[in-house]
Amino acid sequence: MFICENLRIEDSLSEPTAWDGIWKQHFREYQTDHRHAYYIVAVKRRNERRMLEIAAGSFRDMAALNRWGFFCEGVDFSLESVERARKMLSTYSDRIRKMDAACMVYCDGAFDLTFHNGFWGYFDDAKISVLAREQSRVTASRMIAIVHNAHNQSFKEKFAAWGQEDSLYRIRFFYADEIASLMRQFCRRVAVLPVGGGWVDRLIHFGLGPKAVRWAFRLYGRHQSMEARERLMCIGEVG
Repeated sequence: MFICENLRIEDSLSEPTAWDGIWKQHFREYQTDHRHAYYIVAVKRRNERRMLEIAAGSFRDMAALNRWGFFCEGVDFSLESVERARKMLSTYSDRIRKMDAACMVYCDGAFDLTFHNGFWGYFDDAKISVLAREQSRVTASRMIAIVHNAHNQSFKEKFAAWGQEDSLYRIRFFYADEIASLMRQFCRRVAVLPVGGGWVDRLIHFGLGPKAVRWAFRLYGRHQSMEARERLMCIGEVG
């Protein structure tokens, strides 16, 4: 283990067998929250047609994007999560693959837009650099990393409390400059947007479709408070 922002991050969570156990417990409950799929639609460009969700876990966002008519594949190194996803989301089983994010079988620039949510929170900077390099390799246009927001102190404290009982919540939080610096190693331009827990989420819960949320996000999303949001969406230009 190592210490990061006073929160223990377990080395064991870098192993697929550890996640096999976690997904046995959490897989179904994670299917209900599709906010991050909305965020991806809100920022994607028209010419970004092929998408990839890395470390997809529950595969919920990959599935939502496909239901809305987009093309998205998903990968995860946990056999448990992949098998459960193929069974529950059988319509998209051919787009669900078991793969190590540090060494993917895709060719260079295979996807226009790649993304993950919470993935990098289980690694130190050196490992993130390895993962970011591989993500950038398979990305033709832009890569996105959604991480937990260190500017939101109350959210950090909540995870610290939950992490006493469940290793899933022993996760690293990032400041905007910190995540942007990691992305700049492989991206020529980087933007950081605060997301989660704000009024855009309320629009999603009210039942607005992804196109309406996209319009609202583009109009007002950049003005959301950094300290009040749950996550940081870091978007990097690769191509």
